[in-house]
Amino acid sequence: MLMAARIPSLDGLRAVSIAFVVLAHLAGTRGFPFDVDAVHSYGNFGVRIFFVISGFLITSILLHEYDQTGHVSLTNFYERRAYRILPAAYVFLIVGAVAYRSSLRWQDIIAAFAYFNNFTRERPWIFGHLWSLCVEEQFYLIWPFLFSFFPGWRIHIAIATILMGPLVRVFFWTAGMKWLVPYSFPSVADALATGCLLALLQPLLANYDRVFAKRWFFAVPIATSLLPLLESHFNWFYHSAGLTMVHIGIALSIHLAVRRRFWFFNLKPITWVGVMSYSLYLWQEPFLNRNSDSVWTSFPLNLALVFACGAASHYFVERPFLHLRETRATMRRADSSRNRNSIQDSSSVLPPNWRASKRKHES
Repeated sequence: MLMAARIPSLDGLRAVSIAFVVLAHLAGTRGFPFDVDAVHSYGNFGVRIFFVISGFLITSILLHEYDQTGHVSLTNFYERRAYRILPAAYVFLIVGAVAYRSSLRWQDIIAAFAYFNNFTRERPWIFGHLWSLCVEEQFYLIWPFLFSFFPGWRIHIAIATILMGPLVRVFFWTAGMKWLVPYSFPSVADALATGCLLALLQPLLANYDRVFAKRWFFAVPIATSLLPLLESHFNWFYHSAGLTMVHIGIALSIHLAVRRRFWFFNLKPITWVGVMSYSLYLWQEPFLNRNSDSVWTSFPLNLALVFACGAASHYFVERPFLHLRETRATMRRADSSRNRNSIQDSSSVLPPNWRASKRKHES
């Protein structure tokens, strides 16, 4: 089972994914040197990488806990996710709601704060990118429950979700609900499920490490990175079966990068960007608005502001709450240990004849 305190290369892969998103949003902003239509497709490609990584990482965490304890504590899982996701997100939401209050509708604010704006037809620019966080939160609510209560069906559920993805997107497309194709949970759940399946199949894939070590296997990440170019010419195909190919290619590329631990993905500057990717994703939207002529949205100042606000969010919001999470977890483990010792101590002072009679009764 592949699970450690930190899985190699994942932060580097996050850095690559946030780079795709930022580049796609930078294109078209004032002062940026080029704006090519194909670049915009890579924003969604970067988000797809995030989704597959998320499915892989969350499932790896759940598998590790299940292997260690024989069960999954949903309470602990949701508490840990809340500490990880909500503080930084709500700081951004509050600042955004106040700063853009004159242009926001009340339904925009509610949809963003309640994590369902991925189902709304129109989203203001300031909150538009939060659709992916809504998808993540909906995934956190559903998958751990299915993982915990249907252990024998985990792989089947993941495969079924992957197979259903293109059908759901085709249905939305033909039913006149095209706005749901790129953003709604049912139409993007297969990306997360592909990451889940990657984690579930780790013991099987370990038998094929020699295949992943072959030089020709580099064709997989190269071909996968070229697939978004199909979107502008084969839109319907890309958003149906094409995205399934993208997700599988991303998953195989993740497995390759994790197993072989490429130096680039583990360089400190790269992993630093990857660690900050969540806050960078939150704060890139206000400054990468191609419809604005403000000095704050002009290159290169806009990029510098993205990193400044992202770093502030990471160091002053994310990290303190993650530290608080670990402190509470340590205290909980200490209390649990004291309780077990207390029970053992109280049992040791019971009369010998009581313990003997209890053992006789239990036998």
